[in-house]
Amino acid sequence: IPYDIGKLLNLSSLQLSHNFLTGSIPPGFFNLSKLEMMHLHGNRLRGTVPILASKGINESSFIADCGSPSDFDTPVDCPNCTMCCNRLQQCDTQDEIFQVETLAIKVMFGVLGFLLLVAMTSLLRKRKMTLDSSPFHFIFGLCTRKESPCDVYDAIGKDSVYCFFLSSNFTAWVLAIGVLLAQGVCFVFFIQAATLDFGAEKDWVYQFVCPRDNDDCNDTSDVNGRGWIYFVILLIVHLTRDMGNGLKLVWAASRYGPSRKSFQVLFGGIFLFSVTALALYSSVVYNIAVSRSNIELIFNTVILLFVTDLDEKLYETLHV
Repeated sequence: IPYDIGKLLNLSSLQLSHNFLTGSIPPGFFNLSKLEMMHLHGNRLRGTVPILASKGINESSFIADCGSPSDFDTPVDCPNCTMCCNRLQQCDTQDEIFQVETLAIKVMFGVLGFLLLVAMTSLLRKRKMTLDSSPFHFIFGLCTRKESPCDVYDAIGKDSVYCFFLSSNFTAWVLAIGVLLAQGVCFVFFIQAATLDFGAEKDWVYQFVCPRDNDDCNDTSDVNGRGWIYFVILLIVHLTRDMGNGLKLVWAASRYGPSRKSFQVLFGGIFLFSVTALALYSSVVYNIAVSRSNIELIFNTVILLFVTDLDEKLYETLHV
């Protein structure tokens, strides 16, 4: 691309895609204030596309080879590009970039804050509020009666190593925490892989193709509403019970007063609810990142939900 291209001040459309151009991108692009379309993908260009004065018309306005894998160690740097493509001619929008890992931390802190609020509300209700006047009476009606040890074990799962949180045995606690950490690490792996980073290779599957004979890029995803409905059904069936039981345990912890039993029930509920919330979050973000058909959506969901069954599988193994 000639360096004098910056002198074409009235240039509004520049389509140089799929021409196998080489060399560096000239800084003169900065002067093209009327540029509304710029297609530089499908070449072997290097360097940085200067910040453009125009914001473009749509998501296919400014396209460059700023995705991974690239023909070079470092892809083209294009902060203003609306679409980035890789050497495989797969493209995706820069609007898809968001910090899923940072958001996961915020979500988990929000979950922890919510559970602590539930625990404090339960404690205050026990001390100051009557059953009939409680705003949580409808939601937590199942927890109003006095729980027996069987109720607590049923809630946390008799067939799960999480019931070891209710034990006084040190080895049992080590096993329960070990499974909890294993599940958490697995979900973190999926969350990290779901991050769209155009400068590095991740599991993210690019969703668009930008052909040479069309000004607009084509969406290649076949995921539709029916696929997401099945996805939601799977999550409801597999996760609702654990989330409800975790919430029930947190609510019921205050009934045991300031005792070791109260501590065990509270933390058992927090752990159960939190790992289930993490499973829900990772299922959503990972499927957004990699699922491009209904079959892939269901397949990936089943794999992620299998991780939530590790506590039960270990319990079955120990039982044998």
